[in-house]
Amino acid sequence: MGLEVSSASQSASFPFGARLAGVRLSSTRPAAAGPLIESPAVTIAPAFLSMLTLHPGVRVKAALYDGVVNVTLRPSGGGTAISYDLNSVDIASQRLVAIPGAAAAGTLSGSGNLWLSAGDIAETGDGELSAAGLTLMSPFAGSTIRLGDGHSKFKLDQGRLTIEELRTSGGDLTLTAVGTIQLAPDPGQSELAIEFTLSPAPAAASQLAVLLALLPHPPGAQPYRLTGTLDAPRVS
Repeated sequence: MGLEVSSASQSASFPFGARLAGVRLSSTRPAAAGPLIESPAVTIAPAFLSMLTLHPGVRVKAALYDGVVNVTLRPSGGGTAISYDLNSVDIASQRLVAIPGAAAAGTLSGSGNLWLSAGDIAETGDGELSAAGLTLMSPFAGSTIRLGDGHSKFKLDQGRLTIEELRTSGGDLTLTAVGTIQLAPDPGQSELAIEFTLSPAPAAASQLAVLLALLPHPPGAQPYRLTGTLDAPRVS
């Protein structure tokens, strides 16, 4: 799948399994910049419940950006079935926003299932994600933009990620969105087809005036369309 895993050290984990320190998941593609995921500590052990159902698998627990992720993996249909849950993963540490002068913060939690084929990183799956204390920094806003709490539901089919529901509440802006992302081997080239609406809180209107003036039309019932790629998004 064009990925490699490295670790700084390994040791046994009682009673079964292994403990890895300084783990990095990276792309083997020449254009990749830095690791995709980093974890200071990962424990890998047999998934005993999976073995009792005659589907031997492994259980992975990793410290991830000040939070914790638990993953169970097992062979399924010529590929790999994955179930996962995230708890309080720090968004700011992931460097998800590549726009100069922009940043995001908050915590991310959720759960879901994925199925990976032998030759692709993601084929099918579904899940839910929730964000708490979500904030954005933009060079076009006078101060930090509070989005409050967010909730989303998604499905994955043949590499197409469908956002079935995304909504924020309790912040300076209420954001709703639906649409699709066609995942590419290079994540930055993933194609966007998303519609979203923005509803600013009255108390934040002056703070957001410059940012909102850059949009194709004033916020309202008419949605905006986000197209292009993750590396080069376009709003219309």
